[in-house]
Amino acid sequence: MELLGERDRPVAGPYRLVTELGRGGMGRVLLGVTPDGRLVAVKVVSPQFVEDDGFRLRFRREVEASRKVSGAYTAAVVGADADAPLPWLASVFVPGPALSDVVRRTGPLPAEAATRLAAGLAAALGEIHRAGLVHRDLKPSNVLLAGDGPRVIDFGIARATDSEGGTAITRTGWLVGSPAFMSPEQAEGHPLTPASDVFSLGAVLVHACTGRVPFAGSSTPQTLYQVVHAAPDLTGVPDELGELAGRCLAKDPTQRPTPTGVLQSLGQLAPTVRPWPEAVHALIDEQHAEIIRVLGLSDEGGPHVELGTATAIGTAAGQFGAAPAVGTPTESVGTAHPPGAPHPAPPSCAPGMTADLPTETALANGAPAADRSAPPAGTGTTEPPGQPGSRHPTRRRLLLGALGATAAAAVAVPLGLDLLAGSGDAPDVDAAGASTPPGAAPSEAATSGAPRSPSPHVSRTPALAVSEEWDTLLTTAKISPDGRTIAAGDLYGNVVLRHVPTLEPLDSLTPSRRFGTGIDHTVGELAFSPDGSLLAACDDTAVVTLWDVASHKEVARLQGDPDQKMSGEDRLKFSRDGTVLAFSAESTITLWDVASRRKTVTLVDPVRRTQPDVEGVLADVAFSHDGRTLIAGTSTGKLRYWDVTSGRLTANLVVPGGVTDLAVSPDGKVLAGSLEDEVRLWHTHSRSEIKQVLTFPQPVSSLAFSPDGRSLAVGQTGGVVRTWSTGTWNPLREFDADVEETERDSLPFALSFSGDGALLLLCLNYQLVLWKVR
Repeated sequence: MELLGERDRPVAGPYRLVTELGRGGMGRVLLGVTPDGRLVAVKVVSPQFVEDDGFRLRFRREVEASRKVSGAYTAAVVGADADAPLPWLASVFVPGPALSDVVRRTGPLPAEAATRLAAGLAAALGEIHRAGLVHRDLKPSNVLLAGDGPRVIDFGIARATDSEGGTAITRTGWLVGSPAFMSPEQAEGHPLTPASDVFSLGAVLVHACTGRVPFAGSSTPQTLYQVVHAAPDLTGVPDELGELAGRCLAKDPTQRPTPTGVLQSLGQLAPTVRPWPEAVHALIDEQHAEIIRVLGLSDEGGPHVELGTATAIGTAAGQFGAAPAVGTPTESVGTAHPPGAPHPAPPSCAPGMTADLPTETALANGAPAADRSAPPAGTGTTEPPGQPGSRHPTRRRLLLGALGATAAAAVAVPLGLDLLAGSGDAPDVDAAGASTPPGAAPSEAATSGAPRSPSPHVSRTPALAVSEEWDTLLTTAKISPDGRTIAAGDLYGNVVLRHVPTLEPLDSLTPSRRFGTGIDHTVGELAFSPDGSLLAACDDTAVVTLWDVASHKEVARLQGDPDQKMSGEDRLKFSRDGTVLAFSAESTITLWDVASRRKTVTLVDPVRRTQPDVEGVLADVAFSHDGRTLIAGTSTGKLRYWDVTSGRLTANLVVPGGVTDLAVSPDGKVLAGSLEDEVRLWHTHSRSEIKQVLTFPQPVSSLAFSPDGRSLAVGQTGGVVRTWSTGTWNPLREFDADVEETERDSLPFALSFSGDGALLLLCLNYQLVLWKVR
């Protein structure tokens, strides 16, 4: 940890930022100083995420929720600016190791210290619940041990229980959190109450006392089963705490004590200025010494440190030099990695620090998430205000917004920081209750070359399979008609084939002629031909590559129109008989005869002719059942009908909003289109609208009819998929990915059924989810 130079120091309101504590693909965590000399932890968001208006809204929402929490046992938010050129959030600096690190390095806490821990956690939860929040992810790595007591941090996945209508922030069916510490109702995806946090308190208390978890399994699904059905293992818990831990871990939420009840059970504690064992206070003292070393302070707060003409630390207002002007160059926090190039070594990140993404994924068997290198700044484009498409961001922008949503979850929380020099991320307890030992080898994905899918660690239950996390953003995925293969594309142009149902990697497809690498070659869309013999993939250079599925060989490269390059909203569709392939991007659609590879027709949306500066008009396309008509949905609120043979525009329908996705039922009778947070339906032949409108609490991002036509699957922001009966248009089932990523506003970019309708594939930002639906 070293002092920042002037060029490396971003602006964060009144805070003087003096040293970097950690960084990740989402931003930087820096040590800041207030005008009166207090230390704060400041998270500054990376530049590439601020172009998405939705990110700032999410950031502001989480800041407002976090500001409601106060009290002696939480790391309070002291400042934030969602409207700054680079949004930032400052919280009280907590120099203390995470409980997970303490247990790993010094062993379980003795009874007296564990009692004080339980009292502090109960007091913290009381404040959180009084603010109308449920933490949802109380675990050892989210508890810091400061010199005067514990601090609960990381409200990044907390959701307000009193949100209007219960849908704006809280939604039934989410499964988020850490399996070994979550409540039974959380494991089963039921609505959560404050009692869920009390259950987690009990699990954390058991771990603090024993070094183990009360519900251990050899895999995440087994751990979840134990949480729901098994009695807790309280072996080793001191007698004076065992009964309380057992009540906290009751399966019935109504049988658990409230935080106030926990405090009453513990009784009046004697005051103390050193609540922890000496080994823990030694860790805290090490961190204080590191701060003193880096900042050049004396033990009493001493001389301030000069950086050029600006004072980095002082004890009174007015000792600071002028803040760098907006636009001062800042160091990039993420770069694109060409294939074969090594990833830069990740920076050290202090134990207990929420520097980037959560450290575990609910159904990833404890596999560490690989380093996610964010795309370079400036890859997105800002549409002019007031343009017709400006309200409906392209899928490229949604991808960057997804990164921003993740940043919001990591940023808009009270940050607890451990400044032990040379320490890595704090290990957390895995599903079996064991901590990752220090010095353990990193995952293959984190140490390999170009961004790609990591080693195969797939979580399975009888109902679903969840892949491990990719180390770069996924853009799309499709399941082959025979249900044997999944093709997935990512932000850096990689196409990976995976086996069904195991999700194990099969092969990686690389075009024979590709000049350059990285975000310019983002896989915009994938499409299997109806007979499953061909796989089509398009990228941002408007090139469509055809692959033979059986041999994995490239068989053709089709060049789209120059206007289709870098659209960020690419769609590929085969006609039902597989004879025609349509490629839609920007305001242009290119059609090819599949057999001859000959370009037959180029279709241009009328808006492009009248308003040539408008970008990203076409959102999705779909063929009619007979393949004679191509239907296109636009961001300007139109359905266009084109004759495939002549290229003539035959009809226009005005719809009440920008279209984001289209799907035609297998019998060709119904057209479904997503418009923001609703799905509208039309009779394809008469083009009249079906009166039934399907509404959702979150934006709709993908649609898919089942092969038998009896249901329509709808994917929403957040990773939830709902199916609806096409006979009655009533809801049938709800599927949840059951992974922590879904709590970070993950965007399901692709839904597809296997040919027999037995499997449903969902593509999230970093994971694939395969459900058995019948």
